[in-house]
Amino acid sequence: QKIAPMSLIFLTMNNLSPSIFLLMGLLSSLVGGWGGLNQTQTRKIMAYSSIAHLGWMATISSIMTNILIMNLLIYLIMTTSVFLSLIISKSKTIQDTTSTWTLSPTLTIIMLLS
Repeated sequence: QKIAPMSLIFLTMNNLSPSIFLLMGLLSSLVGGWGGLNQTQTRKIMAYSSIAHLGWMATISSIMTNILIMNLLIYLIMTTSVFLSLIISKSKTIQDTTSTWTLSPTLTIIMLLS
């Protein structure tokens, strides 16, 4: 989900003005944040979260590419741990995650921190 948009950002970073990247990042963050507020299914929440994080990465790209790469790596590590936790706990909605404490308290804490 992130490799193709990030390669497009890297390719167009030198050709577009920083104000366009800032506007694109702001709009993407707003759409992702507002869209994810009223969701109960974890897949939809993660999709809107991905949209919002792409906006933050577009904003960061106008500042410094080293920080962009570090942000991408941290995001990938965190998202992978959340998805693996959801797969292990077989959670499909937010309400399903409330019963993971009885399954594994450690897994619940990892999901909370991620």
